[in-house]
Amino acid sequence: MSERPASSVERSTGAAPELHVYVVAFESTHAAMAAASVLEVRGARMIPTPRAISASCGMSLRFDAPSDGAARAFAADVPDARGLAALYAQEGEGYRLVAQL
Repeated sequence: MSERPASSVERSTGAAPELHVYVVAFESTHAAMAAASVLEVRGARMIPTPRAISASCGMSLRFDAPSDGAARAFAADVPDARGLAALYAQEGEGYRLVAQL
């Protein structure tokens, strides 16, 4: 079994980067399904929208990323969701709005 190559962060620090939880909440079911078809193959998973996030169709995608910038780049890969989604970072029991997508 071969090991995966170390990332540049792992090579420079000797450790994997700390990952944070992000949630993309959608305003329409169509946008949620379009995003799921693209992002689930890259590790995101569909979840019910957390209660702390109010504006949503009830469906969200959850994924881990090392930073807000990396999370924005990951979530921006779904053109069908532009203008119909918002990116949140989990902070304790709550969520912080990172960006409108």
